[in-house]
Amino acid sequence: MSSDPAASQAVLSIYCARQQRRRSSWSTLGMSLASLEPWGILDACFFRKYEIPIAHGYNRRCVHLAPLLVTIFLLSFLTFVSAAPSCVRFADYDSINQMFVNGGPGTKVLLCPNRLYRLSGPIIFTAADQELATYGYPTGSERAVLRVEGRDTITAIQGDCRRCARVSVKNLIVNGNRKKLGRTKNMDLTTGLVILGGNEGQSIYNSLITNPRGFTAIHIREGDKLQCTGAIIEKNEIGPAGEEYDPKIDGDDPEMSPHGRPLADGISIACRDSFVRDNTFYDNTNAAIVVYGSPGTLIHANHIFARTLSAMAGILLVDFTPFDGDYTGTMIKSNIIDAVSRTVRVGIGLGPTVWSDDTETVLSGGSVIGNAIKGNHIGYGIAAAGLKNWSVKDNWEEAHYEGTRSARCFDEPVNPDPMGFLYNKATIEDSVFQEGFKDHNFQYLVCIDGVQNEVNSPKLDLPSIPQENGHLNNGGSDDANPNDSSLSVESFAKESVPEDDMPNRMFSTGSDMMDDVLEHSHQRMMDVIDQLKRKVDSFSVSAQKEGGRIQIQRAADSSLLIQLEKLQRRIEHVELLQRTQLDNAAQIRSSMQTWFREMTATADWQYDILLNSRHKLELASHPPDQPIDPSLLREYTHRTGLAPTGDAVLLEDQPHLSVEREGLRFLGERARQANEHEILTKTTFLKLLVIGSSIMTLVWAGTKWWTEGRVHGKLL
Repeated sequence: MSSDPAASQAVLSIYCARQQRRRSSWSTLGMSLASLEPWGILDACFFRKYEIPIAHGYNRRCVHLAPLLVTIFLLSFLTFVSAAPSCVRFADYDSINQMFVNGGPGTKVLLCPNRLYRLSGPIIFTAADQELATYGYPTGSERAVLRVEGRDTITAIQGDCRRCARVSVKNLIVNGNRKKLGRTKNMDLTTGLVILGGNEGQSIYNSLITNPRGFTAIHIREGDKLQCTGAIIEKNEIGPAGEEYDPKIDGDDPEMSPHGRPLADGISIACRDSFVRDNTFYDNTNAAIVVYGSPGTLIHANHIFARTLSAMAGILLVDFTPFDGDYTGTMIKSNIIDAVSRTVRVGIGLGPTVWSDDTETVLSGGSVIGNAIKGNHIGYGIAAAGLKNWSVKDNWEEAHYEGTRSARCFDEPVNPDPMGFLYNKATIEDSVFQEGFKDHNFQYLVCIDGVQNEVNSPKLDLPSIPQENGHLNNGGSDDANPNDSSLSVESFAKESVPEDDMPNRMFSTGSDMMDDVLEHSHQRMMDVIDQLKRKVDSFSVSAQKEGGRIQIQRAADSSLLIQLEKLQRRIEHVELLQRTQLDNAAQIRSSMQTWFREMTATADWQYDILLNSRHKLELASHPPDQPIDPSLLREYTHRTGLAPTGDAVLLEDQPHLSVEREGLRFLGERARQANEHEILTKTTFLKLLVIGSSIMTLVWAGTKWWTEGRVHGKLL
């Protein structure tokens, strides 16, 4: 320090002033903030500088509050963004169950997209509001797959406990693995692939449930005290389920098959005030939807297809238990049943007589409104018997009805031929049916067999195969069989077209038109063979009349060799044409599939808009959680043109557009999947941006703090 008194006095004054500012800095800051308006607080925090005491030494630190506050804000926001739970990459049923046990009510177990989880036992919900889903809730093939692998495992997901209120299954693929593990042979153990019920508000959304080993894909149980209520099954794909019933393998009764029950349902529901809507069913061999009473339940806007497996029925309401025949408020509305390429024996079955010979039981209180029956292989469209206080109206059909009586049908009464709308009027009380129903006595309608196998079978009748010991008659008698001389021709045909190469469906290119063309070409070839055979027979007979065994032999040998050579060349040419046509058919099929996918992608967008608009209109006119009173249903149809009266409920339902496009909903989900992926990408980018900004802010604030500290140190 300088010896000059004036300089010493100046330094001492500066030191005292700074000590005073250091002691009052915090109080000054508090008083300033308390006295300022909101804009003043911002100005004080972000634009003014305050000295904050660090130590009792001579060094001082002057800091801005802005970097500190910005850093705190960014870190808080990063914590909020990163709060979402991550997915479970490696897990089996036991570890998932432990997560539900440890987590308690409200636990969400999110499985990773595009991953396979093998189950040797069932996943069991243990408390209320628990959820099992795929992380990010994707649709289509990105959903996590739960596949049953245990030989004795029938159920993949179970949530029917007393504490399991509002549990949910979302955006999963659940595979019962029936093709590999087979049916369950123990009838006491047969159950559903996904089991819920016995509680309130449970749901299954946007999932694919397929290949159950038991009697149904989804089972919603009523509970020990019939307490199940408010279940929701929406926007799922269900099927295939079960195998076709074959009396030669399974015996006279499919329920008593020694190999296990072949048939399976899509959904079996016994739950009050529930919703089954906007689901798609493929190849459910027993019935797509079986409703066990379930008062107040709405079955709405579901699409049911039979493509590769025949079905006993589309929708069944035939059971007296567990609600003692009470179907009050149960409504089957705006569903579509389409027998695309396999038989659906009964589209919608009402009453126990459809399914059995029970003519005593009566079911009461349901409604069937505005449903569609379509396809070329329907047995009976809507069949009803043993009902009371029902309403069946505004249903429509565009179907071809077919079926043959089988040995399982009763001798008495004789059921009528397949038709659209059928009822037994004598067994129906106080009910309203639309026009077009035909009155006939019947029992056990599902006993018929489909005829699509006969329709789609090859049109070619192959020539008979000769006996192994057939030879020319060497006796020279006039009684010799003239057909014996053609044995060599038939033998040649047998070698050229082996019987093992002739399947039941000779050609399967995916196009019926191309199959018919190929079969026609093959038929022409066989006609040439048959014509050649007749020529040889005629020549043999004429040679015998001219006399002599030697003349017959010489003439037959020379002409036969010439004809055989021509026949061989023709067969080779026909085979070449067939291979060319098969290649062309495959190319055409590939092009048509590409075009079909592009068209359905466009149509799906339109379908989703129309369906959402329709749902909103229905919700606006009638809340979905309030069942419609059947007594208020109007007494007219939209075809009659009569005006509604009084407090009648208007139900102007029209069929969904483009319902024949079987992959419509699936393609729409694929489009939405891309949008969700874009959202996830933006979230990841936002996280990285927040982390980088936080680091840069901390570095800048630290650098500024250190620089100002050095400046103050130099001044002192």
